[in-house]
Amino acid sequence: MGIEAFVLHHRRGYEYPWAERSARTISEDELGPADHLVLPEIKAAALARRLAAAGVSYSVFVQNGYYLRDRDRGSCDADIDFAYSNATSILSISSDTSALLELHYPHLARRIVGVSCTVNQHEFRAGGEKKPVITYMPRKNGPHAAAVVFALRKRLPPGWQVRAIDGMSEQEVAGALRESRIFMSFSGLEGLGLPPIEAAMCGNYVIGYHGGGGREYWVAPNFEPVEAGDIASFVRKVTACAESIDGGRDASGLIPGITALQERYSAANERAGLERFVEAIALDAPARAAARPRGSASLKLQKRPSLRWWLGTWNARRPGQLARFAASGALFAPRRRA
Repeated sequence: MGIEAFVLHHRRGYEYPWAERSARTISEDELGPADHLVLPEIKAAALARRLAAAGVSYSVFVQNGYYLRDRDRGSCDADIDFAYSNATSILSISSDTSALLELHYPHLARRIVGVSCTVNQHEFRAGGEKKPVITYMPRKNGPHAAAVVFALRKRLPPGWQVRAIDGMSEQEVAGALRESRIFMSFSGLEGLGLPPIEAAMCGNYVIGYHGGGGREYWVAPNFEPVEAGDIASFVRKVTACAESIDGGRDASGLIPGITALQERYSAANERAGLERFVEAIALDAPARAAARPRGSASLKLQKRPSLRWWLGTWNARRPGQLARFAASGALFAPRRRA
């Protein structure tokens, strides 16, 4: 795409331990006149005014539209509004997030650039031996999950087990999902919600909460919705699904939905979204390059220890997500090649 990308970090050459490959880093003193920063939504209010004052262009990457109000202490609603109003582009991870952005900032709708993430189809794929296992992630809406699991222990057909996915690597998560037949989703206020997608791509019937962001892919028969908080309905739907599988339910009906997910959350689709973003910032770069010489920005973005921690070490959900270095809270600085 003709872009050199860096992670803005206070430690030159820092290696992210959770990243699949090395990411080049850059310090604020090395920012050039045509550089463009991508801020995570939860740091936009704290940094946007400083960037604007220094003449540095930026965009905001919103992975969760329900986090728009989140900000550091010392920032206010006006700082949030300033951040979005002065952003070159606003990257949105899902249709639900885009809708929330338009709700809050209808006058900025044209700046919203829809992007998607790539799901690792080598790991998250159907195939292999399926077992009478139901998986779930207990960290999402934990009390709901505990109540459903408690009831299922008394109601599931003989031989069925419920297994929690927690504290596992990406490879271990994928292995567990390839073995299970049903995945219970307890998503709450999600920008997109990757686990239900990954579970469905591994050939699971996904039952539960779409969390908002999951609306765009929550389509039968791969997905079955449950109203948030309806524990009884949740338990009955999971039990009925297990009984139907024991009765010989044909899982081939899941194939069209799996194919649709593979296409939607593919590398090609992610690249298309990033290309739209690159086109948007390319229009903004020449004027700024002429107005500001290299090294003229005195930002001091990483002055406070707490901010250095945020920019350098906060761990995003799991590697493999779109612009994961930007999403992790690190400042992402795309640079046009000379």
